[in-house]
Amino acid sequence: MRFITSTIAACTLAGAVGVFAQEQAPAQPPAQAPKSTLTGCVAQAKTTDGGSVYVLSKVEGGSAGMYLLNGPSQSDFAANVNKKVEVTGPVQEPASAGKDNPPDSKVVRPPAIMVESVKVVAQSCT
Repeated sequence: MRFITSTIAACTLAGAVGVFAQEQAPAQPPAQAPKSTLTGCVAQAKTTDGGSVYVLSKVEGGSAGMYLLNGPSQSDFAANVNKKVEVTGPVQEPASAGKDNPPDSKVVRPPAIMVESVKVVAQSCT
């Protein structure tokens, strides 16, 4: 009986040490999304709440046909509407539908690119 009690106590202690070690591990920085370079046409689109956003359409080099343009260069997006541009930055997939975000077949949720650089490739998107 004493052997069984000692074994149980040892296992419990080992489990507690394992949990403590996991809690004390230093936090890892979040993984950086790899940068992508996409080419396409800048367009202004309306949102469901009446606002507007800039998107990259007719995309070359990506896995989607359209990307939401995000980043500090909103004025670059406005100045380049209907122009073919090359943008570089990390891509973020859209939030998945859930309890607070029900799916709607009429709403398009493209991935977003956090634009770090914009380069005009052509003056028109024809």
